[in-house]
Amino acid sequence: MLVALDLTPRQAARVLNQAVRGRTKLELEPRPEAARALLWGTLVGSEPEVLRVDLHDREHETPLAGLIGAMCDVRTCLAGQLYLFSTFVLDANDGTVPHRLTLAAPETIQVANRRRHTRLTPLEPVPVRLGVGGTLKPVLAELANIGPRGLGCRVSAGDDAGLFYIGDPVAVEFALPWNSDLFALSAVICNKGPSSEPTHVLVGLEFSASDAAARAALERLRAALLSETARLCEPGGEL
Repeated sequence: MLVALDLTPRQAARVLNQAVRGRTKLELEPRPEAARALLWGTLVGSEPEVLRVDLHDREHETPLAGLIGAMCDVRTCLAGQLYLFSTFVLDANDGTVPHRLTLAAPETIQVANRRRHTRLTPLEPVPVRLGVGGTLKPVLAELANIGPRGLGCRVSAGDDAGLFYIGDPVAVEFALPWNSDLFALSAVICNKGPSSEPTHVLVGLEFSASDAAARAALERLRAALLSETARLCEPGGEL
């Protein structure tokens, strides 16, 4: 299932800045779709009011001037996440090399998350400690589901929930009830949404394997899940 979540203005600005630094490739789909084929480009500039895109791999030599004022849907992948937004073309110049479009900065950017592995739901409470940047003590959460690539946890809907922003790094610690290991892993927040309990929100985390120690810890976790799935979990999960 594909879930699209709106980013906050701060998150959207950070995504655009990262895309400019990484010269991220964009897929642009002008509307109406029948009027023009897809365009591909690189985001080369991000300002408060405009985005600047250098086009490449153009298959059609139709003048770009006809795009001025047109709405377009934009998609891009950054750090394994799919980002989506809609905007309109402010200016188009096919007299430069490469050709360039100037787009209005979008009001909203969405991140779309597709779960790549089945998550499993624990049969008994499993506490999770979350270390969030800027906080002196970890946030205590409860495991909602877990898989080899990440986990979902329930966090208090009070002040704690306001600490979590999509894309932020988090230090995760937990122990499985039948295993003596304490798993200490790095992760990135990939989604956040309501829980079936109004007092909590669900936060989805994707594990990071940034170095040899992190990769070894993830291998230990995967082995533990495979060996004890029947005792620990049942299929399903909220997140």
